[in-house]
Amino acid sequence: MFIAASLFYSLFALAQTNLKYRLLTGYLLNSNATLTKGKPTLFVFEQEDTFKQVFQQATNTGKRKADAPNFDREMAIGIALAPTKTPPKLSVSRVFVQDSTLTVRYIRMVDTTVTKSPLQSPAQPMLLLSIPKQTVLRTRLVENGKVVQNIKKRDTN
Repeated sequence: MFIAASLFYSLFALAQTNLKYRLLTGYLLNSNATLTKGKPTLFVFEQEDTFKQVFQQATNTGKRKADAPNFDREMAIGIALAPTKTPPKLSVSRVFVQDSTLTVRYIRMVDTTVTKSPLQSPAQPMLLLSIPKQTVLRTRLVENGKVVQNIKKRDTN
């Protein structure tokens, strides 16, 4: 009986919790944002002021207003790639928490329409999403099934 209870508890403790997310639109990456050269860059924001240091609202979005995250209940996740004249299509595959590790999985696909006729000026491919506020120690970024970045939460003491 004890072994069965221990096994059940270990399965429960290792379970993944899928998170609902919403894509945020109407933002641009600030020109002074620090990017990892040659690799995707992962940003995790728990406060509005740090979010505004990296992302700014686009001024030319037409009638639609930028989707602002509510930092009282949400945190924001940003993924930015290096500027390119042939930007790929990016989509979120899955976001989940397991053992205090937040994992963001996304898919990067070649956009054949842009490959045939590249853009005149480089574009900044990025994904920006908000998730319910979580207490996590590490965040892992997975692109097409391959871990591309791990970041640890910084102490704020």
